[in-house]
Amino acid sequence: MPLDPKRVHAMPASDGPHGSDADAAAAAYAEELARAAGPENHGAVPTFDVLMLGVGPDTHVASLFPEHPAVRETERTVVGVHGAPKPPPTRITLTLPAIRAAREVWLLAAGEDKAEAAAIALSGAGELQAPAAGAHGRSRTLWLLDAAAASQLPRSLYPPALA
Repeated sequence: MPLDPKRVHAMPASDGPHGSDADAAAAAYAEELARAAGPENHGAVPTFDVLMLGVGPDTHVASLFPEHPAVRETERTVVGVHGAPKPPPTRITLTLPAIRAAREVWLLAAGEDKAEAAAIALSGAGELQAPAAGAHGRSRTLWLLDAAAASQLPRSLYPPALA
């Protein structure tokens, strides 16, 4: 699928122009996204067609970890993360409001170590305790789970053909 390079916005790397200053890198990336946002967009981010996010065994998505300050952010679209519970400890992340600007959010989890996270996120947990529960698209949210990751889901969440 051909991609217009003007529509690709890679997050800055730690060896980029801002080095290990996650807050400066986050501010610069937020500005880049705001410049790319058009009048049809929702807020200060372009309308992503699809955001595909992995779900961690602790229910984190992007670099939004349970009970971590970044998951509480409601105003900014990109923030620096300090003291992340998994390496690297310093990074940047889209916030839940930025993720929710996407038309579609696809959440991917594979393996038995993700089963509890998928069950928690899909069973009504709050986004502060389970950030994956707060990651949803404007038009569609799609969970892509293998059998092991789906093994703890209540049957009520299965599609009718599989229930």
